[in-house]
Amino acid sequence: MRTKPLALIVAFACLLLAGCKKDAEVKAALNDFDSFTNELVKRVESASDPAAGVDDAQKYFDSKKAEMTTRMDTLKGIRGYQVSDETRKMMESSLVDDAKKIANLQVKYMRTSMRDATFKAKLDKLTRDYQSLFKM
Repeated sequence: MRTKPLALIVAFACLLLAGCKKDAEVKAALNDFDSFTNELVKRVESASDPAAGVDDAQKYFDSKKAEMTTRMDTLKGIRGYQVSDETRKMMESSLVDDAKKIANLQVKYMRTSMRDATFKAKLDKLTRDYQSLFKM
């Protein structure tokens, strides 16, 4: 008779521990996604010609798209009970910050976009492609 309640307690404890193990997976995925985002921004901003920078960033995006889609799918699949509150808040904050970094490229290069329709189209495509990673 005592084994049934004990088994339930052990099963519940294992469930809790398994949930906490997702924290490390989420943090690794966030680090990868942050690095990816920072590299995209760096490639645009560090180029002497912004149009060439956007082309370089698009090539980089295309080469990493499958990997980053997998990372994002991991993050999308996480349920609240699988990670700590701290990790959940960090995930939300990190993803919002990353999205802002890409959106800020459009603000930073607004003048260039207004003068150069080709540049604007390329930057818009990069932004749309990046945002598509977030879609459910």
